[in-house]
Amino acid sequence: MKVLLIQPPVRVDHDPIDIPAGLGILCSIAMKDNHEVALLDLNASRPIPSWKDAADQIAVEKWDVIGIGGLSSMYKDIRKLLYICRKLNPNALIVCGGGFITYMPDKIMQYESAIDIACIGEGEDTWREILQNAQKGGDWKNVKGICYRQDGKLVYTEPRPLIPNMDVIPWPAYDLMDLDSYFKYSGSMWYDGAWKSKRRINFTTERGCPRQCTFCTHNGMNRWDQEAMLGKSKVRLLDQEFGFQAVTRFFSPKYVVDHALYLYDKYQVDYICLLDENLTSNNKRVHDFCDLWIKEGLHKKIRLGTSGDSPSINPEVVRHMKEAGFTFIAIGGESGSDKVLKEDIQKGVTVAHNQRAVDILMAGGISPSMTFMVGNPNEDINDVLETVMFFIKNKVSINPFICTPYPGTRIFMDNQDFILEQYDERLAQLKKFPNPHITQEQIAKWKDEALQKFLLSLNNATDYTATVSKHFDFPDLLTIKHFMHTCDTGKLLKLAHIRNWPHDKKWKELCPVCKAQEELSLKIHVN
Repeated sequence: MKVLLIQPPVRVDHDPIDIPAGLGILCSIAMKDNHEVALLDLNASRPIPSWKDAADQIAVEKWDVIGIGGLSSMYKDIRKLLYICRKLNPNALIVCGGGFITYMPDKIMQYESAIDIACIGEGEDTWREILQNAQKGGDWKNVKGICYRQDGKLVYTEPRPLIPNMDVIPWPAYDLMDLDSYFKYSGSMWYDGAWKSKRRINFTTERGCPRQCTFCTHNGMNRWDQEAMLGKSKVRLLDQEFGFQAVTRFFSPKYVVDHALYLYDKYQVDYICLLDENLTSNNKRVHDFCDLWIKEGLHKKIRLGTSGDSPSINPEVVRHMKEAGFTFIAIGGESGSDKVLKEDIQKGVTVAHNQRAVDILMAGGISPSMTFMVGNPNEDINDVLETVMFFIKNKVSINPFICTPYPGTRIFMDNQDFILEQYDERLAQLKKFPNPHITQEQIAKWKDEALQKFLLSLNNATDYTATVSKHFDFPDLLTIKHFMHTCDTGKLLKLAHIRNWPHDKKWKELCPVCKAQEELSLKIHVN
């Protein structure tokens, strides 16, 4: 069969830094089964090609199967691609996967009639079976982990268990990629060491994460995602039949080292970002990996960067990672307020953990890189100021993300009605003033329309889409984000007085309004 896989644009306001590794793996699987495979990477060249250019490239063949994958933030471009693909290939089987469809396949397939099959969660085995069944005429009922159309209805098959041994997953089909289009942006990652690279590649060596942050999701590829989608009882049945569905799974150190040796020998790669959600969480695995990396001499050829979490950072791990060639470890600090970390983020990390990690990394010679957010549900101006004081203490300038309720996350599930009200004022008004004359069917229709508007508005977490904050609205968040970036406590406190946000007494000495009021009060008293 003739198979086309399409990578939509990602973060169009940034340089392209991540190769389409996931679709590259699916290409390898299809090629191994002797299909004719092409990869259309619309993210590789900047500026992004026009949709006419994309259509011209799709039109070069009549495809039997078209696969499109992506994140929720890419949905607005994916739906354009779906229209083009169906228009040019009316008889093709169109398969979609990734985060944008995994968490609500029924809604996405309701909105997008061009989609024939939704691949839910981890896709490698599912994709292989879809191609095999497509060759036999398309009997989908025994393909686990999909949602498909039959007689005008959506049919779900049994859920697919997680792949227990990740080393069976092939490497991406690099030969189908325009790697030079990515290599030319190798230095655009302004992390310590990475910006000096000439031929950098990013890939992951784990799936899932032992933390359960409320704002995060794992594209359906760990136990907690499965429990949210399927329910705990169904996941326990999967455990009994297929073995424990893990929270975190890893490629072996040998798999990763062999992969890196291949990239060095064939493409002269000089820097690899291991885009694991939390590589340092498993200290033993880090030591095993560093031992093998050094044994193979890769510490003299390829520099490394990765992500971790604060509690797992210790001097021994940092020393070993430094020896192996790591130049930075990115950590999600999230907030400088213990209240926010405990009530909103819920990853089991404190400000003390974050500070200790920064101190250990600095002492060990590896650059710490931390990300923070603003707009968490219970975060108030005092919590914002606590975060800014963390910035000031550590002499850093950080532009925080805006807490974004992406589908599949707990903050989305916990705040869905509040989110939808921001995209349809009728829903917001009904909450304040219930109207018995409005039917539940009408409300459900409005919610469906609002959900699609929300999904189409999703972008990077640097931009505003919807808020889950109980204290700040849209203009508040944009203003606060700016003043946090500039560490301007004075303007934040002045804003608090303008907006009538009470602040704690401990900020009084930093507050220009309180100081002026006190000074004038003293003068009046003296006079």
